[in-house]
Amino acid sequence: MINSPETTNNTEEYIPHIIVIGGGPVGVRFINELLKRQPNSKITLFGEERVRPYNRVQLSALLAGEVSIDSLELDLPPENDLFEYKQIKIDKITPSIKRVTDVYGQSYNFDKLIIATGARPHIPNIKGIDQSGVYTFRNLRDAESIYARTSRAKHIVIVGGGLLGIETAKALLKNNTKVTIIQQGQHLMNKQLDAEAAKLLERRLFELGINVITNAGVRIVKGEGRVTGVLLRSRELIECDTVLFCSGISPNMEIARAARLRINRGIVVNEKMQTSNDSIYAIGECCEFKGITYGIVSPGYEQAAVAAEALHNENVQYFGSLLSSTLKVIDTPVRSFGQVVNYTKSPLDHEVIYKTKNKYRKIIVQKGNLIGGVSVGQWEGYLPTLEAFQQSRKVNFFRRMLFKLTGSIFLRGQNSNVTTWSNDAIICQCNGLSKGQLVESIETSCKTVCQLKETTKAGSVCGSCIPLLEQLVERSTGQQQERQKEWAWSPMLLMSILAFTTALLVAIMPGLEAGTSVINPAPFEFLWNDKWWKQVTGFTLLGLSVVGLLMSLRKRIKSINWGNFSYWRMLHIALGVVSVILLFFHSGWHLGKNLNLVLMVNFLLVIALGSLASLVVSISHKLPATNAQGVRKLWSWAHILVTWPLPILLAIHIFTVYYY
Repeated sequence: MINSPETTNNTEEYIPHIIVIGGGPVGVRFINELLKRQPNSKITLFGEERVRPYNRVQLSALLAGEVSIDSLELDLPPENDLFEYKQIKIDKITPSIKRVTDVYGQSYNFDKLIIATGARPHIPNIKGIDQSGVYTFRNLRDAESIYARTSRAKHIVIVGGGLLGIETAKALLKNNTKVTIIQQGQHLMNKQLDAEAAKLLERRLFELGINVITNAGVRIVKGEGRVTGVLLRSRELIECDTVLFCSGISPNMEIARAARLRINRGIVVNEKMQTSNDSIYAIGECCEFKGITYGIVSPGYEQAAVAAEALHNENVQYFGSLLSSTLKVIDTPVRSFGQVVNYTKSPLDHEVIYKTKNKYRKIIVQKGNLIGGVSVGQWEGYLPTLEAFQQSRKVNFFRRMLFKLTGSIFLRGQNSNVTTWSNDAIICQCNGLSKGQLVESIETSCKTVCQLKETTKAGSVCGSCIPLLEQLVERSTGQQQERQKEWAWSPMLLMSILAFTTALLVAIMPGLEAGTSVINPAPFEFLWNDKWWKQVTGFTLLGLSVVGLLMSLRKRIKSINWGNFSYWRMLHIALGVVSVILLFFHSGWHLGKNLNLVLMVNFLLVIALGSLASLVVSISHKLPATNAQGVRKLWSWAHILVTWPLPILLAIHIFTVYYY
């Protein structure tokens, strides 16, 4: 604990001076964490870049044009007598006298020093990398250079098939630029994914237009001052005009080495994030804890909180971080957590796999504990599963069998209520924010999800935790949150009511009576009692049914991706409305007998349940956050279930009518 010395009446209270080296997300997170605990801390932040601190995590999103540069800026405390931000590089640390010196020779004394210098891109020792057209991607300057290059680049080769390489490849797919990923490992993201998941990921990238070459390495960057291609170790020549290295990182620890702090692969720290000097701490990608250097931001956030607590209250311990990563390719999430590859296997291990055509999930259970998992495709129960992993929950035989059959270790709805989770459970994985931290912010000042996002940055990166944030806010405030509305939700609601009402009328109203004679026919009798018109309405109804069935493939076959799905859904609902009206004219409100009765009941059920499903979708923004997703899935699957017999019944109906 930092204690101020006792003061006299004529002496001001002494405030220890804390210096932070590194203006990245982890360094800024430490400052905010410390100010929560000690609001009157005296802090000086040193950053060597020419811009104010920004969120490096979203640089690939900036490159893709998904976010603005202004949205990347990190929140710093207002500059005053207690906080100062300096855009100057620190060149030297002198631990013996607790002093740092900048590149201009100016010295600054400290009581505690936090090193958050991060890491730099790893550049392999390859001939030709000093030519024009070779880039790395680590900071804002790199992003600006690459962005300027893409307007004239014809073929970009990305060296490295890890998380950063894939995200960058996605971002560069514009201006008709050809993109190729060269991965030295046997498959993409070989530290996070198994071979099966990586194969599906590679297929998704191919659909996006990105070529992938695995189990290959770049031997030479070809060109005479300007890149013309890369020569692989297989002797294959890939012609290109731009090469981008995303092949890993190296911790920035030169300043610690010069200060004679203990280093290995990173700056070695203990469970309080202290270096070999008790007054100096290291956090983020530059540090090493128990032989591990973490290359993603979420462990750095956890380390920042530990270091802040260590300065405020020495009774704290860091036990290491549980890793998880998420990537999105063509609206397909690719997720990994814990130990998936290269873990120590034992006879008691269980690798449980759930697989469909477009989904792949695997969990690893060791001695009853969930130690890792991987998935490609939508996984509605991912966050509860991740929470179970973080809390070391047991996964027994029943849960393993349930996962193998359904792809989830929980029964439907079980553990989906985030309010029952422990306070230590991480809700926002991107920013490392726990349920306890978010609840504290809600109870203090945040009464809406928007306020919670603005204050804590939860949900500001990938947005997958927003439904959980809605649950927390609604539970704490007792007020339902305004959620994003479906496109054209009000016309969808009206058409749903119209379709359901018409289907109900067809089912309960008595059939129309035929006219007393040919001269005095009943209204609309020619439509349902004349063979030619019955064929017109019948085959029109059949055609609309086929189109409706084909349209349902839009959501389930990713290669059929023309247009916005919301437009397809509206057209699908409109077809349902037209179909039920045609059904009225075709049948004259007669349900029929035997097979005709079965077909009519099935048709009416399809339309009724479909209209209820679309009604729930249209008003889902008004439903409680804990129920909205489950209710939508319930009625959607009920609609799909009763639709399966329809094509068979239609085929039998047509065959019997024309055969007999």
